[in-house]
Amino acid sequence: MPPVNTYDVVITGGGLGGMLCAVLLAKEGMKVCVLERDKQIGGCLQTFSVHKKVFDSCVHYIGGLCEGHTLHSILKYAGIADQLKLATYDTNCFDAIAFGEAPTLYPHAQGEENFVEQLVSFFPEERKALENYINTISFVGDQFPLYRLRNGNAEEKATVSSWEVSKTIAAITKNEKLQHVLAGNNLLYAGIKGHTPFYIHALATESYIHSSHKVLPGSSQISKLLWKQLQSYGGEVYRDNPVTLMKEEDGKMQYAQTADGRRFYGKQFIAAMHPKILLGILESSLIRPAYKKRIQGLEQTTSCFMLNLVLQPGKIPMRHHNIYWHAKEDAWSAIHYSPDAWPANYAVFFTEDEHHKGYAESISILSYMHYDEVKQWEPTVNYTSHEQERGIEYEAFKQHRTELLLEKLYRQIPELKGNIADQSAATPLTYRDYTASPEGSLYGILKDVNKPSETQIAVRTKIPNLLLTGQNVNLHGVLGVSITAVATCAELIGMDHILARINSIK
Repeated sequence: MPPVNTYDVVITGGGLGGMLCAVLLAKEGMKVCVLERDKQIGGCLQTFSVHKKVFDSCVHYIGGLCEGHTLHSILKYAGIADQLKLATYDTNCFDAIAFGEAPTLYPHAQGEENFVEQLVSFFPEERKALENYINTISFVGDQFPLYRLRNGNAEEKATVSSWEVSKTIAAITKNEKLQHVLAGNNLLYAGIKGHTPFYIHALATESYIHSSHKVLPGSSQISKLLWKQLQSYGGEVYRDNPVTLMKEEDGKMQYAQTADGRRFYGKQFIAAMHPKILLGILESSLIRPAYKKRIQGLEQTTSCFMLNLVLQPGKIPMRHHNIYWHAKEDAWSAIHYSPDAWPANYAVFFTEDEHHKGYAESISILSYMHYDEVKQWEPTVNYTSHEQERGIEYEAFKQHRTELLLEKLYRQIPELKGNIADQSAATPLTYRDYTASPEGSLYGILKDVNKPSETQIAVRTKIPNLLLTGQNVNLHGVLGVSITAVATCAELIGMDHILARINSIK
């Protein structure tokens, strides 16, 4: 007789990838459970409050939520697209790119033709180049079958996978200012010149050009709605109890064991977590030492410092766009900043006050920060279920960096000075603890065009009934993780089958 906690699919990790896989498989009649270490599900979709105002931890806006885009189709099939409350960004500018002390804000606009038209007013000689840029982005998207919700093969991706981002943009336009404007929101993927593949830029950018929205009151609504859907199909979520062991015996995964000693048995297992974290709890003779060494040695994308500001009511005019600022004219240089020249960049995200329309109630600011800057406090761990003080020096470090960041921000938004009601800061350690990502990595493993085979993680593993999903497989972001969830589920129910179901939803 099988143990009590026996399922068709056991999923470790309740982020977007894990929850979406759970819903898609439960919808097929499978008995599914999700094991999540935190009190709050959602991973990078988690939200928190400061002064009773809701803030997003990682996902501040989302592209591709309008009908006709792949992400909308997937979330509609999952049963949640029509339930999301969305705030639409300015059609003529969802992202504004700024450099140094110059007052000019260069717009990234929604709609392919509109994207071109808004930038042509700043670069009148570059219309053909901008049209070529849009066509190139679309072409790259076509080479990734799942991003068009069709079946395909790896050979299609291979035609564009070797394209490096800065060189590809430079081949489209010789205008260096325009090159950096087009790459100006690269904090979205922590791009590194000479390393980041162009397809990462293209797939993300295409989704925001299609449509750009903020989820209200926060991105956690996505995970909450997925949880509700999962429950309607009989699925279960166990929170606040980390998985401490995943056990393989006789060539198959047998169970996942949580901190309280409970064992969850399954026919299939999906690990929705960073591969490095997985290897730390996986007990199996099937995983070769060479694979472990490769995973342990992979470079992670950089982390960031995050400052969340609660504003005095009715004081700061609402911007229905984000601002990406670079200290230098080079949009790629900020990631290589030196600590004495921080901040080298920032991204600003606004939330409107529903009681004072036209004004912002809060602002979130992100700026690149290397993990080495907080490494001295590495032994400390602090998240909802495991609170631990990091000491006076750590708090002083955060306060100093807060002041430096505000000094730069006041130049862009001078009316902000004197109108901050409350504030909260987070460092790479915060990201590490709340998202279970090594070194507080924003987007997991760094994809490197020079090392494609080394930095690509497959859905399948050497353990036949253990699959992977999440931002380290395929691509990060809500779109990338959703696509990967489809790919993971396809291993169990067939690619043609799941695509037919998604594409049948009108």
